[in-house]
Amino acid sequence: MHTAESTTRWVTADGLKLRYHEAGSGPPLVLLHGSGPGVSGWANFGGNLATLAEHFRCLILDQPGFGASGRPEVYERNYLRIAADAVIGLLDQLDLPSAHLLGNSMGGAVATLVALEHPRRVDRLVLMAPGGVGVNVLGPEPSEGIRRLLDFTADPTRDRVLDWLRTMVFDQSILTDELVETRLRTAADPAAIAALRDAYATFADPALAEQVPLWAQLRGLRHEVLMLWGRDDRVTPVEGALLPSRQLPNADLRLFGRCGHWVQIERKAAFERAVTDFLTHGLH
Repeated sequence: MHTAESTTRWVTADGLKLRYHEAGSGPPLVLLHGSGPGVSGWANFGGNLATLAEHFRCLILDQPGFGASGRPEVYERNYLRIAADAVIGLLDQLDLPSAHLLGNSMGGAVATLVALEHPRRVDRLVLMAPGGVGVNVLGPEPSEGIRRLLDFTADPTRDRVLDWLRTMVFDQSILTDELVETRLRTAADPAAIAALRDAYATFADPALAEQVPLWAQLRGLRHEVLMLWGRDDRVTPVEGALLPSRQLPNADLRLFGRCGHWVQIERKAAFERAVTDFLTHGLH
């Protein structure tokens, strides 16, 4: 049985001590979590590891400042670039010339940046409701889920964590007492709160913003891409899939009904089948 403890590994890249979870054999697959209070690689993908590890060498990374991974004292660059460097550092330290990447939300933005700037290091790409890749043209900006997240970073209380969690899922019964208590416990860590706040500050700082946003670079991404999106996503609304689904030259889009931002949790079995089939066979 794969547990967080039994799969924990460590690597140092660019002076940062990074935690990742490893299990399975086969083609390497790096899984990149999203942002949020108390988030970690295991919190996002621990429930999918047993199935995916039957087909791939799974590497679930805690991105810098999240989970148990270290972070720079000061973020002097856009956080996406710091996280992208950590992904390349992980591959380098493990002597992996390339890997599949699977990114959820903010992790989808990081995966996209890695593929754009280091195309030979990426095989196939799975983007699950990725941040920065779509454009929200029908609803308010920021979205309801992002507003709840920003509310928490401004005033990190229990009620605000709960408000954020409720925007993440379509089926509220997913938010079991165990899941909520785990997230509340990790979200209360002052270091985790500071890391989340500092990462988001780089997105709002004009001096650190990317000159060309990710969504404007998509035509240059030649990889095979599978996009997965919850129809009822309140964090990165589903209309954000429209632009990348037209701009990416080699992409498929799959929508999941009765599903919010956490496709890998709410539609677990369907998510695992879709990922396994795509990474094994591609778009053909």
